[in-house]
Amino acid sequence: MKEKDRRTVETIVYYCDRLNDHIASCDNNKEIYMSNILYKDACALVIIQIGEFVGRLSDEFMDEYDGVEWRQLKGLRNIMAHNYEDIIDHIVWDIIHEDIPEIKEYLEDILEE
Repeated sequence: MKEKDRRTVETIVYYCDRLNDHIASCDNNKEIYMSNILYKDACALVIIQIGEFVGRLSDEFMDEYDGVEWRQLKGLRNIMAHNYEDIIDHIVWDIIHEDIPEIKEYLEDILEE
């Protein structure tokens, strides 16, 4: 793996951890998420950052490590950044709880290689 890709993957994992910190600070409570705009904004910013760094991964990396829908993740970043008013909160909640942990685990496994 190229060093630039390694650093980028490490940064994405860092942001996954940041997302977990936000979740923990609100007791992983969906009702709080749905009613608290600051919580939603904080999570959205982290998802945007993850997508931004996905955009920095080389095509070779994304081809070799195809266990993540890289382009969809980058697309999610674009939606969160440019069409925020169209975000469906319960879908973002599911992404935070289902997709992001899987991505983090996948990337941590790559880093251990």
